[in-house]
Amino acid sequence: MGLYLIAGVVVLAGVIAVVLAGTANEQGPSSPALDYSGIPAAWQNRNALGDPDAPVTVQAWEDFRCPACAAFNQRVKPGLVENYVASGQVKLEFHHFPLQQHEPGASLAAQASECAADQGQFWVYHDRVFEVTASGPSAFLMERLIDYAAELGLDEESFTSCLTSQTHLITISESLQQARTAGHNSTPTVLVDGVRVDNPLDYEAVSAAIDERLSTGQ
Repeated sequence: MGLYLIAGVVVLAGVIAVVLAGTANEQGPSSPALDYSGIPAAWQNRNALGDPDAPVTVQAWEDFRCPACAAFNQRVKPGLVENYVASGQVKLEFHHFPLQQHEPGASLAAQASECAADQGQFWVYHDRVFEVTASGPSAFLMERLIDYAAELGLDEESFTSCLTSQTHLITISESLQQARTAGHNSTPTVLVDGVRVDNPLDYEAVSAAIDERLSTGQ
């Protein structure tokens, strides 16, 4: 009887550990949030980050529900911001490319990010949403997207009005059409001065493409 009791306790402990691990994963990556305070306000223009006259432009075509895009933002973007954007060498542009298989959450999150951009908070909101990508569709319900805005100190009433009225639906639709017209077929699609990087999840690959452009004196 005692052995059965011990076995039961071990199994229960294992179940609790799994549940706790799952909860921790839903909270997103443990890495600290990227600090944009060192980027001049004039260099933060909605979904564009960096000197408007930077010699190199990096475009990232992304879907907020795309796991690979979340990986790009955790592994690659911080280095780009620290090593290239902050120094004025690169302008980083985010472009909406919500995929059909991730709807309706992908487009709703895209609209939410534009509502955050209305308050000058696109990039911090962008980062917050990518933290919950792995949590699945439930993390992209309208009320959750509004919660993230409130967490970040945005004007909740204004944000909610923007999102519920679909103020930026046309913007997202136009960006999606631009992606299709350009022939993009996966996310993230990362371009360095218009040239696609084959392995966008490899920081060294993206960095090498940037360095090559900088070396030409662009």
